[in-house]
Amino acid sequence: MKSNYLFKTAIIFFTGATFLLAANRCTAGEDSDSRQSRITPTVQAIAKVLPCVVNLSTEKMIDAVPQGLENPGSIFNAAPEETLFDKQKGYSLGSGCIIDQSGLVVTNAHVVYRAIKINITLHDGKSYLAEVLAADDLNDIALLKINGVNGDLKPIPLADPGDLLLGETVIVVGNPFGLGSTISQGVLSAVGRKVTHNEQVVFSDLLQTDAAVYPGSSGGPLINLTGAMIGINTAILKDAKGIGFAIPLQRVENVLAAWLIPERFANVSLGIIPAVQRMKDGDLVIFLKDVIKDSPAWESGLRTGDRLTRIDDTDLNDLMTLSRKLWKMQAGDKIIVTTANNKSFKLKVEKMLPADGGRLCEVKLGITVQPLTKDLAQALHYPFSGGLVVSGLPEIGIKDVERGDVLLRLGDIAVNNTNDITRAMQDRHFGDTIPALLVSVHNEYGRYFLQRKNIKLQIK
Repeated sequence: MKSNYLFKTAIIFFTGATFLLAANRCTAGEDSDSRQSRITPTVQAIAKVLPCVVNLSTEKMIDAVPQGLENPGSIFNAAPEETLFDKQKGYSLGSGCIIDQSGLVVTNAHVVYRAIKINITLHDGKSYLAEVLAADDLNDIALLKINGVNGDLKPIPLADPGDLLLGETVIVVGNPFGLGSTISQGVLSAVGRKVTHNEQVVFSDLLQTDAAVYPGSSGGPLINLTGAMIGINTAILKDAKGIGFAIPLQRVENVLAAWLIPERFANVSLGIIPAVQRMKDGDLVIFLKDVIKDSPAWESGLRTGDRLTRIDDTDLNDLMTLSRKLWKMQAGDKIIVTTANNKSFKLKVEKMLPADGGRLCEVKLGITVQPLTKDLAQALHYPFSGGLVVSGLPEIGIKDVERGDVLLRLGDIAVNNTNDITRAMQDRHFGDTIPALLVSVHNEYGRYFLQRKNIKLQIK
């Protein structure tokens, strides 16, 4: 009897499972038929751009007594949910955009401000450490390099700078509250928004959107319905919560172009710093913002303001293509630049004799530095090693600089070794001032705290 019962039960279960399977197949068929109609331009744009967006988490230095959550050098709020503090460390979440397959990432400067460790998570879930190559607090833009990637990352598609339609659908992609790739949708509400800081106009070109920009979305892309980036989301503007803002692509590309030049990454010289501008008649112009004096470009006859139309045998249609090419150039590499008057200039990257950055720092700034080794870091109570520590000062001293301070940034160049000092000071002359970021250790009731110092140094 019991055996017969089990047999009948099995038949019921089998029959029920068969019915559910058939029902699922029917539902799947219906979903398959209707799925295509659900793949809207928004869905297509998001699918196109998600592999190009990264999540950032940083471990930060904080003040002994924090005066606020915002970067005092920035006009943007770091929302409370975006930065979590304990007594000695701060943690920040943010987003970034891959701009080169080798691992270059652009984000907001405030996302990596005071970071001593940066972890980047790609769309496939793999995580890597990253370093800051350059940062500009006023423009709120930073350039990072992912360490250890194999060079096959997907760069984010870029719109033509300034190609904007008021009222067009835009999408915010980011990492709000550490929840991974998250999107919000809205419209482009306004262009050319002005922002003042210390009674001076800092931005006159911000993009405004009603798409929600959550804490943690900072540094992620604002894209249009083609899946192309038109700007970088920034944190909520002070006293303007509920309104999303983005730094326009034209500004982003111009800041990056000033960084992605051969001179910045090696002791070489080419001499051109390009830029892009959308003219009033709608034309997109790529031109030379600067030509370094006595460089190969200068000696060839190129000058500031020259409009560029071709690179080698290819028409030049976007600035980032040129920037990617320039930053990879090494000593001996050649390039042909054609200007709007159809005149061609043959340039060759020349190797420069490296100046002794340590000696340069001592002579021009009056500061003696030495490597911050693990033993020295432990003795000075720093939670990290590497970089350069101030080991000597002139007898009269330098205001706000003390022996034992660690030099983190000079100008807009992150300082890891004396070669970085050389690059930071190559265009600086007697009487100039150069911004510097240092960090020091303070003892309070037996506990050690890190404190930043934003100062300006006078070049002798």
